[in-house]
Amino acid sequence: MKNIYKYQGNNYMNQQNFRKVFTVYFIIFGVLVTLFASFVSYQIQIINIEETLEKQAQEILFIQRNNILQPAIKQMDNIAITLANNPVLSDYILNPDELKRKNLEEIFFAVSGTNNQIMQVRFIDKNGIENIRVDRQTEESLPFVVSREKLQDKSNRDYFQIVSKMNSQELWHSKIDLNIENGKIEVPYRPTFRIAMPIFKNQTFEGMVILNLLTNNLIKSIQSSTVFKHYIIDKDGFFIVHHDNQFSWNKYTGVNRSLTDDFPNDASLILTGGLIGKEFFAYPLDDVFQNDDNAILVLKPKQEYKTYLIHEKIKSSVVVVILSIILSILMALYASSVPSKLQKALFVANDELKRFAKIIDKYVITATTKTNTTITHISSAFSKSSGYTKDELMGEKINVVRHPDTDKKIFEDIWKTLENGEEWCGEIKNKKKDGEEYWLEQNIIPIKDEKEDTVAYMSIGVDISAKKQLEILSSTDMLTGIFNRRKIEELLNIEISRAKRHKRALSVIILDIDHFKHTNDTFGHHAGDIVLQKTVQVINQALRQSDMFGRYGGEEFLIICPETNKDEAVIVAEKVRHAIEEFTFEIVGKKTISLGIAEFKDDDTLEVLVKNADVALYSSKENGRNQVTVYFN
Repeated sequence: MKNIYKYQGNNYMNQQNFRKVFTVYFIIFGVLVTLFASFVSYQIQIINIEETLEKQAQEILFIQRNNILQPAIKQMDNIAITLANNPVLSDYILNPDELKRKNLEEIFFAVSGTNNQIMQVRFIDKNGIENIRVDRQTEESLPFVVSREKLQDKSNRDYFQIVSKMNSQELWHSKIDLNIENGKIEVPYRPTFRIAMPIFKNQTFEGMVILNLLTNNLIKSIQSSTVFKHYIIDKDGFFIVHHDNQFSWNKYTGVNRSLTDDFPNDASLILTGGLIGKEFFAYPLDDVFQNDDNAILVLKPKQEYKTYLIHEKIKSSVVVVILSIILSILMALYASSVPSKLQKALFVANDELKRFAKIIDKYVITATTKTNTTITHISSAFSKSSGYTKDELMGEKINVVRHPDTDKKIFEDIWKTLENGEEWCGEIKNKKKDGEEYWLEQNIIPIKDEKEDTVAYMSIGVDISAKKQLEILSSTDMLTGIFNRRKIEELLNIEISRAKRHKRALSVIILDIDHFKHTNDTFGHHAGDIVLQKTVQVINQALRQSDMFGRYGGEEFLIICPETNKDEAVIVAEKVRHAIEEFTFEIVGKKTISLGIAEFKDDDTLEVLVKNADVALYSSKENGRNQVTVYFN
């Protein structure tokens, strides 16, 4: 009996040792796998940091170039073109007298009042003498006409020498520099950018229109962000804009600061056109400013932000390592326990699967249908997003949530893709039970049996309604609720392409509210805003369904009339004009509008078409306002 007990005791000890050794090996293996996986994960996350920074940089670069700089410069280009081609200016050049000069001063003054970035608007004659000049001291101050005795001789200035030798209708852009008056840099500094256009009569240079822009606010709008330090440099590496203002404009102020001080490893790469380096992201701006600066917008990630991201990654990795090691120990102990506990583990795992299934059901928008689109299963998230209960949807066709505005071509593409046994991905606009629209980014997957025959379809979607609303906001004028200038120009370019391709008629109508400045000055800007909003409402009611309507700037609006010749556009314009004339505005009473029409010709660009309509609008105003004028070539 003693020998039997001894054998059994040794056997028990062997089993205990085996479990201990197995547990230790399992723990060591789990720790090694965890450390390796954490190391790989950390390296991937470091790469992700660089990718994140690059993506953020590209977003900032796109916004600053396309949404801030380019529209601002383009607007000023248009003002310079409009003034240079103004009939009043042409008449003054041919037959100068005091009344024409006064009219011209009023036009220049009115133009300066439309945009607080305009520092100066000048007409300089062929001898380099300032004839007309309107100034503004700061973005916050009002413009004023400079008296004759203070007008200066600019014949020796480089911009006069350059512009006087340019061709007709060419635009000149200056470097971005500090304003100079009487041969000296103004203090406090006033960063400026000049746009000029020469004026020719009978192929003879007769003078120029030049705009000086106050760029302080424009520069501030692109000077900083929470993630990057912002720079704009010229082709020689001088700082036009530096995140530390004391180093901005160092080419003109004499402050000693080189590009190497800020980019010790990447300065030469930046100057030779590199777009991405160890510590910078760059984007050339020469197509925006179109001057000799060859300016480059450079973003440098802030070290504290990179450090913050790395620390966060390290902390998350440490937490994962600790949790994984703890889990490895627990798993080792668990795996070395009696087999009976495995069954319990299976139940636990099953519960976890059910929990995850509930999470998926609650948060993931899914639906399963038969091949004839009859719904066989939907998630709670699908029910919530559509507004229907599960009972209401089961057995119904999936097109119960189909929005009537959705293009039929989308569904044709879906079926063509699915019938080929492929997965379809795209965006679909749906309709809730209460009629409200919502957007899903959907993946529709064919479900196949063992014979590779499609037996059902499953769709997995993400609600992107908020994203779509942001897209709408980005193309909408906030005051009036109609298209903003960027969007209406985008639509006009599309219609121009369509008109060229299909040889169809196209007309545009430009209108603005008569004496709107007087309304603002007399009744205040709030009343002016109400006039703009009511004007839009009245015009919208008068337009056809096919017409597109947008705010072009200030009190000026643009109407696109597809498949409409100028005679048909006159009918539309007169209907709009009459509707405004008959409407009584609160506070201000009756108002009128002036309208100009231009019909698209084969070689017209957007700029030419809008300019022609604008010329017709100006003619309406010159001939007494409250009328429609058609542009004739």
